[in-house]
Formats: sequence, structure tokens, C-alpha cells
Amino acid sequence: MSELQALTARRDELLAKIRDIEASCEGIENENNAQRVLELNLEHAQLSAQKQELSAKLSAMETKLSSINAEIAKLSGTGIDRILEAIKNQRWYFFKNKTKILLDRDTGLLWANLNYYSTYKTESNCYGVTDSSDALNILQLDNYGAWHFPSLKEFRDMFNSSFPFKYGAAIKDNFSHIESWYKLNDGIHSTISTTNCKRYDDVSSCAWLPCSSVLVTCTNYAQNVSPNNPNYTEKERLQFTLDLFVQNDLLPIFDDEEITELYKKIYYEKPRLLEQLHEVQTQIESLQNVVLISSTFDYTALLAKYDMTAIDNSVIKYYQAVQQWTEELMEKLDYYEKEKETVIHDFNIISLKLGKKYENSDTLTEEENSLLRNRQRDFAVRFSLGMNSIKSKILAVKHQADDLEYRIDEIDSGDDAIHQLALLEKEERASFAFVAENTAKIIRNALKKIEFFEANHEYVVWAINTWETWTEKYKVFKTTYRNEMKGLCEDDGIEEEIWQKWYDDWQSLRFRIEQKVQPVIERELRGRIAMLHEDEISVAQQIIAELEVYRNAVDKFYREERKGIYQNFVFQSGGDIQDKLETENKLYKLTANFQSALQSIIFNCAKAEDRIFILNWANDLLDIQIDDILALISDNDLDSISDTILSEFSRLKQKNYEIYLADAKSYAEEQARRDKQFNSLLFKMRKGLSAK
Repeated sequence: MSELQALTARRDELLAKIRDIEASCEGIENENNAQRVLELNLEHAQLSAQKQELSAKLSAMETKLSSINAEIAKLSGTGIDRILEAIKNQRWYFFKNKTKILLDRDTGLLWANLNYYSTYKTESNCYGVTDSSDALNILQLDNYGAWHFPSLKEFRDMFNSSFPFKYGAAIKDNFSHIESWYKLNDGIHSTISTTNCKRYDDVSSCAWLPCSSVLVTCTNYAQNVSPNNPNYTEKERLQFTLDLFVQNDLLPIFDDEEITELYKKIYYEKPRLLEQLHEVQTQIESLQNVVLISSTFDYTALLAKYDMTAIDNSVIKYYQAVQQWTEELMEKLDYYEKEKETVIHDFNIISLKLGKKYENSDTLTEEENSLLRNRQRDFAVRFSLGMNSIKSKILAVKHQADDLEYRIDEIDSGDDAIHQLALLEKEERASFAFVAENTAKIIRNALKKIEFFEANHEYVVWAINTWETWTEKYKVFKTTYRNEMKGLCEDDGIEEEIWQKWYDDWQSLRFRIEQKVQPVIERELRGRIAMLHEDEISVAQQIIAELEVYRNAVDKFYREERKGIYQNFVFQSGGDIQDKLETENKLYKLTANFQSALQSIIFNCAKAEDRIFILNWANDLLDIQIDDILALISDNDLDSISDTILSEFSRLKQKNYEIYLADAKSYAEEQARRDKQFNSLLFKMRKGLSAK
């Protein structure tokens, strides 16, 4: 039996004892009430354990504990009412656990129990004044201090009642009948006569009986329990006395022995059982916390009770250990799944979108289908959970162990058992340690996804929505936008060869933009990029937002402006080249705007490595128009373009923004210089073409 099983069994045993007390003593008259009290007691113990560990929830748990106790008291009303009735009929109380004192119900005063305490040093020699004063100062009875000589009123209240040691007109003390009691009043030594309860100055022959108000100091106990108190009902007045017993851990002796036993069970035995239950529950939870499965749990802690060498040397011990191991993992996995039920449910709903098999689209190229397919696969690998799949893998291991057990049983029933067992023993199988490590790995990998989702819920939702919307938008671009361009151009008599070339350029740029989505999302999935000025919107979200603005601007240009540029230059000499240069000029401005938008994001990154990552991520987008112009010159063999201009255009690609990453102002100045140089070179090219 494992430690956890032993503790659980002990908990169940304690609960059974508590239930017996409640059912027999607390007036629980039906099974529903008994079951409810049982549930409340268990919840009480669980909440008490959590209370020590979760200070942030302390207030809420105290409220819950109070509610549970109130309901227990309500369900247990019959037993409590019997105890209150007994308190009503009895004034003086001895205690089983405090034998040297007795208590007056009406005043809350403690008095010395004369069965254990003598007012005399000897039977013939009473205390002297000095001796009694000194002794009183250090007196400790059952660890209660603060003893004093009773006032005349306190003495009369005691003596004129049913004080257990009253003997006619005297007080019996160890076979002596004492009629004069020592009293120190305002520094004056005097005696109180039991004959008439008056005070005399003669202290030559007296004894002394101390009392203590330690239980009711700074309270209104005597007024609260007084029958003349109109503020409380009789039951409430009696409850003050019951509370006094309970709060001071006293075990009173009632005149009715059955009530004494009833009180003992409800207010003495049951609380101690609850304490034990709490301790056991705490140990159970502590044990669970030590081995609670998580993405970082140390599975080797669970292996402490396994004898690896003995297990690997015995097929029987091997299959038994694998069965026990997998059952323990399944128990932990079930517990984790129950605790994370809401998180796992939300996770699975979101990941359903990723579970659908990607179907190639005829409107997309193989490269485009590959991009979208791989992007979906990458998200699915990270975010598709499938708890049932994980359990199936663990159970598959257990079933193999079960199969070993079954095979041994089959061999035992045959006539060739020794030989068959030898063959079975020689079969190769993974060591138990390797099996344990591998099954723990399966669980850890799955829980990493859940824990990441739980810690980054909003980001994960955004990432999956981004994947979905960008994918759909690209499919729209490949269908709706293409058909739209085709229709508009055909209406104006523009040949397919021309507008198809425009669409090819558009598609090339759009595909390169599309390729940028996954890397930046993936970067922040590995860890949030720190910012100098923190923002609720992550760096990846900010970048994708700007990339979307850039994408939409490119779409808008090709849908609304590209045809007009063509129509403006189509009838000019060299119009095709001018058309291309004007197009690249317009697109360069869009790219420059995108770069400017990235600048504030880059320089809000706290680490230089993150700034470099973003710059490298955007680099090829920033060079597209320069590459296109250089390709245009090369393809058309433009002799009118001087080597100087070509060299300067080539040098534009040799930018080195990294050296400016420490200073936003220098970076902006370098970008402005580059933009100015691009415009200047483009003007020189167009001028050269016109001169030709």
C-alpha cells in the first residue's frame, strides 16, 4: 500500500468515527443529514488545509468554515439542546481534565477543588497572614493563575448556593469543618464567618479559599447569563456557558453521566478527530503537491518506493510495477484534469479549429499551400491537446503489462511452464526506469501546452485568430481580388498578359508578407519580449498589426491605383519602364511607412537582441523595391543608366541599421537619408530615360 493510500485509508477511518458520533449523539435522524454532515466535515478539513497554504484566500475560507460550522450545528441541534438543558439545571461544575478547580456557572469564577487543595498546612495549624498572602501570589491550580481572596459578595454568592463543599453552616475541607474564612480586603486582614456571612477583624483562627476570574476577565459573562438579562433568550444565556467550556477546552462533569459523555463526544472527541482529519488531509494534499503532475514535475520522486534492480530482474515484479506506475500516473492525470477542467475545456474549444486536416486549394500554388499547411501544423503541434490521446498512450503501456500477467497465467496452466517461462524471461523489454521516464515525458509535453495556454490565454487566442483570419484573407486575395482585377482590366480593354503580370507582382509581394506572420508569433510564444514601457499589447501583436496595415495598403494600391499608373504611361515612349519605376516608387513609400511604424516598436524593446530580431525579420521586405529596380535594369539592359547610379542603388542594400539600434534618433535619421537617396536615384533614372 502506498503512502497516499495509507493516509487516505486513515482519513476514511477518522470520518467513520466522526459520523458515528454525529449519528448517535447529535440528533441526525436521517441518512441525508448524516451524509451532509460527513461532506461538510470533509470540506471543513480540506478548507482548513488550504487556509494554511493560500493566505490570499484566507478571508473567503474563514467565511466558508463559519458557514459549515453553522450548518453542522443546525443539523446537530438535538444533542446541543440536551446539553443546554443540563447547563440550565446545574450550577457547579467539576472537570475531568482540570481536577483541581470547579466553576460557578452564574459568575464564571473558578474555585479551588477542596478534594485536591487544603486550606491548612496541617489539620491543626492554619495559615498565618503572611504565609497565606505569599502562597496566594504564586498559586497555580491546573495552570490557572490570578487567584484572589473572594470579596464578601463573591463569598456570599458562593456559600448561599449549592456549593459542593458546603457542610451545613460550614465548609468541609479535608475532614475539617471550617466556619471562618480568611479575607484580605483593601489591605485589611479580616475573616468571613460562614454562620452569618459577615466580615470580622479577628483572623486568629481561620482558613482561606481563593477564587479566580481568569476565564471571564474583561467580559460581561455574569451579566450575560443572568436570568434577569432582557437582551438574550434563555437558550442564548445558556450558550454563553457552553461557549465558556468549549473555548477553554474544558471537559465538564454533568450530574447526568449520559450528558457528560454526550458533551465529551461532540465538543471534545469530535474536534480532536477533526484536527487529526485536518492533519491527514494536509499530508495527503502535501503528498499530492510533491508529486502533482506538471510540465516540470520530478517523476523520480514517485520512483522512490520502487526497487529498480529487483523490478528489472523479475518479470512478475516488472509487470506489477508497470501496472502500479501507470495507475498512479492515471490517478494524477485524472486529478489534474479535474482541477484544470475549465482551462482544458477552453483549450480544446480553441484548438478544434486546428484539428481539421488541411486540404490543398487549387487556387494556390504548391509553395502557398505548403506555407499555409505548415503554419497550421505548427500551431496544431503547439496547441492541439487531446487528453484522451495522452491517456490512451499511458493505458497502452499498462495493457502491455496486463498482457504479461495474462501470458504468465496461461503458461501456469500448461504442461511446459518452466520452459515457456524461460522463453518469456529472455524476451527484450525496456527497463522500468525507461518506461517511467517515457510515460512522464508524454504527460509533461501535454501539460506544457495547458500551462502555457493558462498563463498566456489572451495571447494564444489572438495567435489562433490571427492564423485563421490571415489564412482566409490570403484565400480571398487569390480568388476575389484576382477576379476583381481581371474584371476591371477587361472592362478597360487591358490585355490579360499585362494585368496578369501586375497580379504576379502583387502575389509575390503578398506571399512575402504572408511568410512574416509565423516567425514573429513563434518568437513570442517562446517568451514575451520585454518592453521599456510595458503595454498590454505584446510586441508580436503590435508588429502583426503594423504588418496588416502594410498588407492592406499594398492591396489597396493594386486594387485602386495600379491600373491608373499604367494608363498614365502606356502611350509614352519608354512608358513601360516609367510605369514600373512609378509603381516601385509608390510601393517604396508604403514600405517606408511600414519601417517607420516598426521604429517605435523596435526602440521600445528592452533588449538589443530583440531589436536585432525585428530588424532582421523585416530586412527583406525593406529591400523589395530596390531589388525590383535592379532586376528591371538588368533585364532591360538600360545603357542610359550610368554605372554610378547603379552602384549607388546597390549600396542602398548595404545598409547597416544595427549600428543605430542604440539610438532612435540616429536610426530615424539614417532611414530618412536612405529614403532621400532612393528618391534622388529614382529621379535620376527617370530623367535619364526621358533624355533617351
